[in-house]
Amino acid sequence: MPQVNPYVPGRVRRRLVGIVAAVALTATGLASAPGTAAAAGVPASSGPPARYLVQLADAPLATYAGGVAGLAATKAIPGGKLDRKSGSARAYKEYLRQRRESVLTGARVPAGKADVAFDTAFNGFAAELTRTQVARLRATRGVRAVYEDVQVHANTAGTSDYLGLTGQQGVWQQQFGGTSRAGEGVIIGVIDSGFWPESASFAALPTPRQDQATIDAKWKGTCDVGIEAPVTCNNKVIGARWYSGLADLFPDEYSSPRDRNGHGTHTASTAAGDYGVPATIGGQAMGAISGVAPAARLAIYKALYDNGAGSASGSGADIVHAIDDAVADGVDVINYSVGDDWESFTAIEEAFFNAAAAGVFVAAAGGNAGPEAATIDNSMPWVTTVAASTTNQQYSRTLTLGDGRTITGVGVGAIGVGPAPLVSAKASAVDPGAGQGAELCQDGTLDPAKVKGAIVFCKRGVTDRVAKSAAVAKAGGIAMVLYNDGVNSLDADLHAVPTVHITDTAARPIADYIAAGGATATLSAGFLTSVEAPEIAGFSSAGPSNFNGGDLLKPDISAPGVNVAAAFSPAIGGQNFALESGTSMAAPHIAGIAALLRAQHPSWSPSAIRSALMTTAVDTTDKGNPIKLGDADATPFNYGAGEVHPGDAFDPGLVYDSTEQDWRKYLCGLAAKGYPVPADDCATTGAIETNQLNYPSIAMGNMVGTQTVTRTVTNVGDRASTYTPEVRAPEGYAVEVTPAKLHVRAGGTATFKVEITNKAGAFDTWADGSLTWRDELQHHVRIPLVVHNTGLIAPDEITGIGTSGSFSMTAQVGYRGVLAAQPIGLTAGTSTTTTLHGDVPLWDSRSPDNLPVPLPASLYRGTVHVPAGTVNPQILVTAANPGCTEIDWGADPLPPCADFMIDVYDGTGKVVSAVYGGRNGANVVLPGAGDYTLVIEQLYTLNMPVGQEDNTYTITTLLPGAPGSADGKLTIAPENRAVQAGAKADLTLRWSGLTPGRLYIGALVLGNGDGPLKILPIAVRS
Repeated sequence: MPQVNPYVPGRVRRRLVGIVAAVALTATGLASAPGTAAAAGVPASSGPPARYLVQLADAPLATYAGGVAGLAATKAIPGGKLDRKSGSARAYKEYLRQRRESVLTGARVPAGKADVAFDTAFNGFAAELTRTQVARLRATRGVRAVYEDVQVHANTAGTSDYLGLTGQQGVWQQQFGGTSRAGEGVIIGVIDSGFWPESASFAALPTPRQDQATIDAKWKGTCDVGIEAPVTCNNKVIGARWYSGLADLFPDEYSSPRDRNGHGTHTASTAAGDYGVPATIGGQAMGAISGVAPAARLAIYKALYDNGAGSASGSGADIVHAIDDAVADGVDVINYSVGDDWESFTAIEEAFFNAAAAGVFVAAAGGNAGPEAATIDNSMPWVTTVAASTTNQQYSRTLTLGDGRTITGVGVGAIGVGPAPLVSAKASAVDPGAGQGAELCQDGTLDPAKVKGAIVFCKRGVTDRVAKSAAVAKAGGIAMVLYNDGVNSLDADLHAVPTVHITDTAARPIADYIAAGGATATLSAGFLTSVEAPEIAGFSSAGPSNFNGGDLLKPDISAPGVNVAAAFSPAIGGQNFALESGTSMAAPHIAGIAALLRAQHPSWSPSAIRSALMTTAVDTTDKGNPIKLGDADATPFNYGAGEVHPGDAFDPGLVYDSTEQDWRKYLCGLAAKGYPVPADDCATTGAIETNQLNYPSIAMGNMVGTQTVTRTVTNVGDRASTYTPEVRAPEGYAVEVTPAKLHVRAGGTATFKVEITNKAGAFDTWADGSLTWRDELQHHVRIPLVVHNTGLIAPDEITGIGTSGSFSMTAQVGYRGVLAAQPIGLTAGTSTTTTLHGDVPLWDSRSPDNLPVPLPASLYRGTVHVPAGTVNPQILVTAANPGCTEIDWGADPLPPCADFMIDVYDGTGKVVSAVYGGRNGANVVLPGAGDYTLVIEQLYTLNMPVGQEDNTYTITTLLPGAPGSADGKLTIAPENRAVQAGAKADLTLRWSGLTPGRLYIGALVLGNGDGPLKILPIAVRS
């Protein structure tokens, strides 16, 4: 599929794909950058009152560092815990409550609307609001952001031996003296679909507990047993809460923390299930399973509900509520096996920011949208983003064809079948015209006369894997061969009939054998085999991170996430254990290991723990070979720093630490480039480039010449040591590290610089290497280096003032050849006006077909045609009266004002943009050539005379490059020039002949002679 250029500021991509266990969330508060489909703070629909998350301006308890007169700081000291019951916390909570009431009063929103309030990791409330109320809140002082709450959905072996946790030389014995103390004193919060309290993995721990006083001192939570099918807690699961934001949508679910879906039970038991629990799946013994931190305690936060389609769904407000409660309750680690394959800054990211600032380590699933590039999720630097990999044990079945050939795939079960006929599902369709559905083994598509008593050859995709075997069984088939049609994982699901899951390459000879006629086969019972590991799962989402412009490597690390055996909910399938795959299964491994590290090093920050995990990870298999993704070598964009190697993380030597202040500088750096992130007090805080964040990896997404980054390391050992660097330079690049030695005392820090120069890096290609610091104590502190020659560094935009003038700029190139510059425009466009009256009625703005008929006076509908060849087409709407967000709310009386919104739809009726009007109107950048429907909504009027709630809007359509659109004169010099890799070129853009008092736009296209490399928008106010 085409790859979106990840280096244009704020250009983020959303992939609508199914995921097995990491929540799909699209909170639109800060969903995209200027010029993208949805502006910051824009709700997705204008239907009936909807649920919103309102974030207030004051810091929550977790990050309040003082500043309000008479109120002491509540933020915990480094290594300490937040104390919500302290006098200062109680006083500040009362202050936040009063501020919340003031905001509601100022926005004329009834106090009862704020049915859930947050104050720990997120300062604000959730409420059912109309769009008019939303507009008023956005215009009210003290409101930082308003996010629409929408539905979210979940991401979906014994791994203890594989990770080196077991045995006399394993982590549990070496670090804790045995399993009974592995992770003691630590609480892991699991935000998921609940838990099954009767599972043996959650049985009470033996008493007395040596860490009980530690747990009692930090735990402030509760066990809300629920209403329907109530749960019980004990000294393993010490707390449980449940959130009912979407409960009404899933009436078959439990009104309690009890898990109907199984996902939450699986992730919680993986992170911290009891040691040595015998597990059987589909009649096949799995041996004894254990959580990664078997002595740690669990706190369950049920925010997801079984959706009846094999996954779980929830609401963003419930997720934020769960984070807020988890921090307030005193958890040390949060597992978040939830995601949406959508890189954006939402209320959830804000809540996790404050959780991490309060010292809570967050392990987050990277998403199941792989293997394509730029699909990574949960990519903020205060969470640890986890990819999924395989282990060295595989649950296998062997398919023996009638001609004697054998194919081994993945499968579980104690019963084999055959010999029996082997038939193609596609050729066994009830309706020959519906062969595609039959090929996928969809329910009702298979002809019983053709598949009865046969082994059925089914293609993966679209339909749930287990649903395919159910369709085979329903039609009378006795077994299934499930084959991939591309690079993807192999999953040992529990099927309705004995099943083997095979790769795409293994499927081809089977298909040929079936096509020859008379095919038969025998399927073996399941057995356990040893294989080379790790391999990256095909579903595991990959970098680069578009949100971070390729300058922050994500994922951070990989962990086992394929065919992981753990506890499960028997509510639907009757199984107490299951093999599950997904980055959801990988994340709790990291959460459990982080709990072990926190138990041994309670003063380490979340960033220090992540660094210890990353710098000791391994980037080769257990045979010393490159880690694979299918038949190809995987890269750091698939596995981050490598697969986790827990034993070495307890003594990493050096760590790359970062703090709340560093993350604020990172956000300010993004905001300066136009990214839609909250960035407060940047003038005071300062800003850094993303790749200057003190992170245990180095990524340069726009490398054409030479770039230098600075890093600081802290010696977390108990001895001074001298480190020397070892560099594996990315192909085509030179790397210099200064100084050449670091002598770091125990507890001390040292700073170094890494200079990377593009010598002959392949154009538009990522290359990777590594930097390892080694000392005399056998520490190997390795971080990955990834660089990308984009071919060009140039300004992101060109602005000017005057009827004539010039703009001088410098471009740097990463190739040898020609730099071609083509100016397009300028144009002042064509304008029309419309006057709207009153406030818009409620309507569903997801389609222009839903517009009320007849059209109310508060709505305008028009069309825009963008001809082929147009570059940077835009619509500008300005209003005669100011928007209500712009007025002085301290004035008496308040001046008249009106808020408005632009909705733009493409020819299919799909929303391409939804933007609120501001002081300078609203500007919409259209995707390209085509026909569009434009709707202007007058949302809210204030202090206009009754019957005269009118505002006049000027609509200007600007189409640079369209025939006959050019105004004045626009030139660039030089138009073409020879360049060398790393060279800088000076260019001068000139314009003249413009009419005074107008806005002109255009574009400058920079290319290498074969096509455009970057398009720079031009805006000139004459």
